[in-house]
Amino acid sequence: MSLLDWCRWLENTPIVAATGESVWLFPLIEGTHILTLPLSVGMILMFDLRLLGIAFSNGAAEKMFGDTLRWARIGFPIMFITGVMLFATQASKAYDNVFFRAKLILLLVMGLNAALYQVVFYPRMARWDARGGTPLGARMCGAVSLVGWIGVIVCGRTMAYQF
Repeated sequence: MSLLDWCRWLENTPIVAATGESVWLFPLIEGTHILTLPLSVGMILMFDLRLLGIAFSNGAAEKMFGDTLRWARIGFPIMFITGVMLFATQASKAYDNVFFRAKLILLLVMGLNAALYQVVFYPRMARWDARGGTPLGARMCGAVSLVGWIGVIVCGRTMAYQF
């Protein structure tokens, strides 16, 4: 079975087909996906702006990281689950969509960028916070994150207009 065949199978399973055809359920899932943006990506973007020194630079980065991460831990799983549900309802259309593919690549890059930040910079955040300066590498992680998440959102919205 090819990946395209699997996508066709997925969107034709009874529960996914019923979800996609529902007058209320599909819009509820899509609305939840969009309205959860501030709780997930919005929190990440706020921290990115802190890393870049553009905003929120008066407080400690370590404290802000904890504050924003608390909300992102609520929002991101909701975004992920609703995103998978939206994909499932139109999997074969998404398969050929260049914006969907770009979104997946950007999500992979964002995951790798977050892992790099967590391993390399997060353990030393208190030290560089005390010195009063964000290291270049942490600023670069913030810049990649800021641009990447904007790209994910643009691809997601553009993809929706292609269906």
